[in-house]
Amino acid sequence: MSLENYSDQTLVAICSNLAKACEKQTRSEQASLLKEVESFFQKRVKADEKKDLTSMIEDDLTDGYEKVWALGEKQKERGVLRCVTWGKKVTAIQKSVLSRYEKQGASLLEDNNLFVCDACGFIAIGKDFPVVCPICKAPTSRFVKY
Repeated sequence: MSLENYSDQTLVAICSNLAKACEKQTRSEQASLLKEVESFFQKRVKADEKKDLTSMIEDDLTDGYEKVWALGEKQKERGVLRCVTWGKKVTAIQKSVLSRYEKQGASLLEDNNLFVCDACGFIAIGKDFPVVCPICKAPTSRFVKY
């Protein structure tokens, strides 16, 4: 599949996610290169091309992950398949959090904190840091409080 099939914004998201996956697998050189490519495409994204987050999430869930999964299977890349599995779960959770926020507004976070797993992007809302990420099994130390 050719890069011409993807928008610059989609390529930004793909490179960002792959960079995170490389960081998780302690492949810092590859992560750094992917971040450079992400930055290149980010500069090309025009303001009128930017989609709202809900629309992008829906595109990923209905189409994006299936395309990456098919490529991973074709190349027999277990790491890609694992990242797609985690990514799809996390994206579904992000969709749920956005939906809850649209309904509840700021009250969703009242007396709670927002924690994001730095390894996979899982979002947790609660009083304390999660003990372990339910998606990628990362320890508490990998969570960032927002």
